[in-house]
Amino acid sequence: MTVTKARPDSAEIQNDELSSLPARQLQLIGRALVAAGLVMVPWLAVLATTLPATARAAHWSAAWVGLDTAEACFLLATGLLLIRRDERCSLTAAITATLVLTDAWFDVLTSAPGGGEITAVALAACVEVPVAGLCATLAVRTFPRRRRSPCDAARGRCPHR
Repeated sequence: MTVTKARPDSAEIQNDELSSLPARQLQLIGRALVAAGLVMVPWLAVLATTLPATARAAHWSAAWVGLDTAEACFLLATGLLLIRRDERCSLTAAITATLVLTDAWFDVLTSAPGGGEITAVALAACVEVPVAGLCATLAVRTFPRRRRSPCDAARGRCPHR
C-alpha cells in the first residue's frame, strides 16, 4: 500500500526536526521514559495484589461514553486521512488500534456473566480485534519511510552528534 502526501511537506517529518533538539535533551527524555516504564513494573505487582475484585464507579457511563467517543473520532480521522491519502493516517491508525483493542479488553473483562459476556466476547472476536488489527497494519504500512540522512551517507560520521 502506497500513500502519498496530500499536501507537500504538510505532514512530513524532516530529519533536522528531531536533530534540532539538543542530543542531551533527547537522551534525558528517552531515559525518563525508560525509567517511567521500569517504575510501572513494581506498581503492576502492587495493583495485582491489592485491587479489589469488584468496585463501584460513580462515573461508569461517562468513562464508557468517553472511550467510545475517542474511538469514533479516531476512526473518522483515520478514514478521512486515508481517503485523502495523507500519511498522517499512520498516526491516527495506531491510536485507533490501541483504543479499539482497549475497548475490547474492558468490554470482555467488565461484562456481566451470561448473555452480556457472550456478546462482549463475540463483538471483540468478530469486530473489535479485527478492526484493531486492520488499523495496526494500516499504521505500519502507511508509516512514512525514513529518508537517507547525511549520517547514513557518512557511515558513522554523523554531523548531527
